[in-house]
Amino acid sequence: MKKLNNKGFSLVELIIVIAIMAILVGVVGTQVIPYLENSRKAKDVQILSAWNTAAVSAYSTEAGNLDATKSYVIEVSTTQIKETSGNAGSAKIEKTFKDLTDLSAVTTYSFQNNMSSKSGKAISKVEITINGANGQVVTEVKSVDTSVYAKALVSDFDPIENK
Repeated sequence: MKKLNNKGFSLVELIIVIAIMAILVGVVGTQVIPYLENSRKAKDVQILSAWNTAAVSAYSTEAGNLDATKSYVIEVSTTQIKETSGNAGSAKIEKTFKDLTDLSAVTTYSFQNNMSSKSGKAISKVEITINGANGQVVTEVKSVDTSVYAKALVSDFDPIENK
């Protein structure tokens, strides 16, 4: 009788390899998921930092028309994007800020559509405070909507200050 020269893998060997790969994917996958959320949060911080930079530029651009002893507050929320201090020149800062951030075409901001992380999507209000006396600009998350993400906290995002 002629002996067949079988080349290849048996069904049992293939099932064992697939099982080992499934275990590895399960272990590695659970380790990677937290890093993905951290990278999404870093992207959200980058957006807030860009707003901080835009506020610095807006203040610098309009500094000649502003009272250097006053503070100006830009509020970006799900209900409005507006300079809320009401000081002289605040409308100019608001317009320049909106132009620099491409927010001039909208009256509200959708954090759910524009932020990436779970906590970022839950943000409902951000305040950017410009201190005219020293030129310091601070961007802070002021409120979150826990109906969007129950574990969201204002403290998930540290205040961003210009240096």
